[in-house]
Amino acid sequence: VYLTQSITMSNSDLNKADGCDVFFSFLIVLILLAGFFLFQYIMEPESVPNADYQVEQGRLVKVEKHNALDSAFKSKIDSFHSDFNSSLETVMSETTETYISK
Repeated sequence: VYLTQSITMSNSDLNKADGCDVFFSFLIVLILLAGFFLFQYIMEPESVPNADYQVEQGRLVKVEKHNALDSAFKSKIDSFHSDFNSSLETVMSETTETYISK
């Protein structure tokens, strides 16, 4: 039984692919390749038009406003931290004086 199975397994006539399988394999490869390029075309970003003078000036105005707001915010933060640190420093000084006097 084993001998007959090994002979039929090694028969090359049974393992040959017919033309229909090759055609469908080629067709599937073509469809996948076309799908890849179609997906790449769809996902490609649109070209951005060049900015004209008005758009550039608008951007510069927005940047200047942002810089002004940013500097005002930073000065508020710095003043808060300087007040908080000085009050913290006075509290710590009072605490150390309390412990030193004991």
